[in-house]
Amino acid sequence: MQTTVDSKTLDRLTEILTREVCQCRKLLELTVSGRNILAENDPDEITVLLKKLETWALELKVLASARTALMSKLAQAFSVPSSSLNLRKLSDLVPEPFASSFREFGKQLKDLAQQVRSAQQDNAYITQRALDYVNATLRVLVSAHNTFSYSEELNQNQSKHIHTLA
Repeated sequence: MQTTVDSKTLDRLTEILTREVCQCRKLLELTVSGRNILAENDPDEITVLLKKLETWALELKVLASARTALMSKLAQAFSVPSSSLNLRKLSDLVPEPFASSFREFGKQLKDLAQQVRSAQQDNAYITQRALDYVNATLRVLVSAHNTFSYSEELNQNQSKHIHTLA
């Protein structure tokens, strides 16, 4: 089913997809480089990393919203339910060079999303190990504090006892 669609709409979608792929790559690079920052346990650096990740994620969300709006417009033009129109299906409906371009964008975005998820899982593991270390250290410190407080209390009681005997 070939329907004529405004090439400006397809060009705009290509532009959005190009920016989305670029943003995903930057997000992946930042997520992977974040491992070193997480491992160093520097709270200031971790805060900077989180702000950058949040900024990239927000920009991706804006691009995804723009893409979704264009995909809905294209679904209407092709009389296809917008919920079922994806880049692979769209590539079957549009002429070249858009068709091969949309197939490639779909593959790239899927691959990048998988890589980002994998890197996030690695970072989550590092973060969990750091939290485990902090919790264990706090337990040791609390235990040492309680032992010290108990010893101090015993010394005070002995001192009172000695004064009472004298």
